[in-house]
Amino acid sequence: MLSSSGSLRTRLAALFGAVLLVGGAIVLFATSNFAQRAADEAYDKLLASAALTAMESLSVIEREIHFDLPYASLDTLSLSKDDRVVYRLKSETKGLLTGYDKIPEPSPDDMKKDYKAGKPHFFTADYQGEGFRFIVLERLLVESGVQEKVWLQMGQSRLARTELARDLTLKALVGIAGLIVLGLLFVWLAAGWSLRPLLRVEDELLQRQPTDLKPLATQVPSEATHFVEAINRFMGRLQRNQDRNHAFIAEAAHQLRTPLASLQAQAELAAEDVDAEVFRSRAERIRRNAQETNSRINQLLSYATLAHRVDVLVPELILLEDVVVQCLADLAPLAIRQNVELNFDNHIGAVEVLADPEALREVLRNLVDNALKYGQTNAVKAEVDVTLEAADKPGWVVLQVRDYGQGLPEELLKQVTRRFGRGEFRQQNGSGLGLAIVEQIIHGMGGTLELENGVKGGLKARLLLAVNT
Repeated sequence: MLSSSGSLRTRLAALFGAVLLVGGAIVLFATSNFAQRAADEAYDKLLASAALTAMESLSVIEREIHFDLPYASLDTLSLSKDDRVVYRLKSETKGLLTGYDKIPEPSPDDMKKDYKAGKPHFFTADYQGEGFRFIVLERLLVESGVQEKVWLQMGQSRLARTELARDLTLKALVGIAGLIVLGLLFVWLAAGWSLRPLLRVEDELLQRQPTDLKPLATQVPSEATHFVEAINRFMGRLQRNQDRNHAFIAEAAHQLRTPLASLQAQAELAAEDVDAEVFRSRAERIRRNAQETNSRINQLLSYATLAHRVDVLVPELILLEDVVVQCLADLAPLAIRQNVELNFDNHIGAVEVLADPEALREVLRNLVDNALKYGQTNAVKAEVDVTLEAADKPGWVVLQVRDYGQGLPEELLKQVTRRFGRGEFRQQNGSGLGLAIVEQIIHGMGGTLELENGVKGGLKARLLLAVNT
């Protein structure tokens, strides 16, 4: 039973959810920083307004600097009820005039930069274990004969600022969380809608009969067309295998029925004969028919095995000359028994082809075996020549097997490559499967088989194979 690797919809939702969470975290971080800056800017304006109001209250009476912190300044900062406010007034010559002496000092260098630009100086520091935001204003007093540079430093604790920044961040968090939930819901629904064509494919396959292998007609999105095409190609291969098996079974039954019936009839006649000579004659006929039937069965089994192997070929790089030499060495004893000279000429040297070595050996074995069996009738010379040469088409080679017998009539040159296609040309007993096996295997390797009669007689079987480059 096929095991499931999980829901595609769940995977999409998890992936998109992870993207949303990462993106939400980045947005939340940016929002938190923005909220803190916005709170600082808002309260800095209030703090600056209070400090400027307080600075305006400075006066010189009898050459003394007087400072009364106005209520208007405190009212400006009263929006943050829980915050503390501290201040300090210093002069260039007299030092601390009033206020808190222990509050943090600003950086002189930063103060000079801001004063040079005509701006108040803001800075953040801790005071008595609490964070404060400070402003420092500078003023040159020229009144009543007094010329004095003074600095007013005013600070406010950060409670209200922090609360405002937190409130803005929480509101942003709620919005981001809502968007993430809506995004996940959208992905969940969109994934289900997008997968509906695959469910229609599933329904169409479930409703079919086992023998219905026609291509799927369900319309699917472009992203799923390759998937459906792969299913159609697979079913096409199944259909071809099924058709091949049905045809093979029917033709094999037809080919075996006659010799088996003949064997049975001859055996029954032999059982009734009392004459020893007639009995031996019938026994010899039975033996020959049994040999022919056995040979035919072996070829049928070989054809069935190799026809299946064509669909599951595992090609590999092989040296073509090695395959030829090995095959001819296996067939040499048969050639010697028939007094036939077996020759091999390699005109192109070492070449590699991408093929199934076992299938290629079977192809060459069938061709040479046919030449030894059927190519010696009325032969000009008792030879079988195997040659390896370059083809006219670049990147291809020709492996040729030639005999010098009487060849084949022109009308049979194409017929003999069909299963049981020997027609009426029966010089030897056989099933007519050898060349059918050759053509099917070579076609599966991407090559071709050509048959032609030689000018000086005999049959040429030419295999065109692509060279590995």
